[in-house]
Amino acid sequence: MHIHQVNVSYDAEQDRLLLRINSLSGEEFRAWLTRRMTLKLLPQLGQTAQEQLDKQFPAPIQSRHPPTQQQLVAQFHKEAAVYDGDFQTPFIERASALPLGEAPLLVTELTITPLADAKLQLVLLERLPEQQRDLQLVMDPALTRGLLRLLNQSMRASAWLDSPLTALAGDGSTRIPVRGERELVEGADPSTKPRYLN
Repeated sequence: MHIHQVNVSYDAEQDRLLLRINSLSGEEFRAWLTRRMTLKLLPQLGQTAQEQLDKQFPAPIQSRHPPTQQQLVAQFHKEAAVYDGDFQTPFIERASALPLGEAPLLVTELTITPLADAKLQLVLLERLPEQQRDLQLVMDPALTRGLLRLLNQSMRASAWLDSPLTALAGDGSTRIPVRGERELVEGADPSTKPRYLN
């Protein structure tokens, strides 16, 4: 499969990320990423993206002297590559075929394997009792960085990493007592010990 477009969006109703991939032939592949699988994928993908950058733009030999022009140019190319990608073109909604079916694949396992030429293979597996499917993607460095950027944007939209205490007290209407402080309820005896829920 030759990847044409990638889209990642947060679905609040499912509380999952929906990964959609269009091929050059017009096929669309869909996969659900749960919070657990996304948090497992992000660090691995980030590390692999950095390794791909290092292979694509090897750093010149460092010396004790100020950076040479060659080192500065190499660093510039590396930083420019991080922002490379078309994030303005809308995702094509109509697919000519859905090879995995209408229902997105639910990722239960994943593997990342570095390949030659700074590419990597990402395998998304669905291992359920009633169904077993997989999606194999071969990504060049630009596509890896693009996917990483889309995943990070969708993670922010999901608020999965927000503190639960911040979410509860975010509007100011609920005050959460600090450890050692008692919350006094009107009419309650202040000498009573707090109750803990286990």
